[in-house]
Amino acid sequence: MRFFDTISQIRMPRWSTGRVALAGDAAHAPSFLSGQGSSIALVGAYVLAGELASHGSHIAAYAAYEDRTREFVKLNQDLATAGGASVLPRTADELALRNRALRDPARLPGDQGRSANSALILPDYADAR
Repeated sequence: MRFFDTISQIRMPRWSTGRVALAGDAAHAPSFLSGQGSSIALVGAYVLAGELASHGSHIAAYAAYEDRTREFVKLNQDLATAGGASVLPRTADELALRNRALRDPARLPGDQGRSANSALILPDYADAR
């Protein structure tokens, strides 16, 4: 039995326009291969709320939200392409390699993605109103 499907990832060129800002999957859309969807959504919501409280203008807040989080989001989105080939093999050889690795988890890299999930130090918005 064969199964064929495609995986795609949408990367938004900007997350706001006018009075509308995107958050969560609408803005960041990490691949399920990254395992970072909830984390990115929580970080994005925290930063967006903090920037809205810190700025007098929603336009300035939206720009600051994107400036603070864009690189963090990109690093996490890139996790999908870094490990996708090993999880979703395209050839019989890649399938055999993946299956061998899954039979011996000690051979799997343990720190894959660690730099991406800790790539952002959250700002402190305690003084924001």
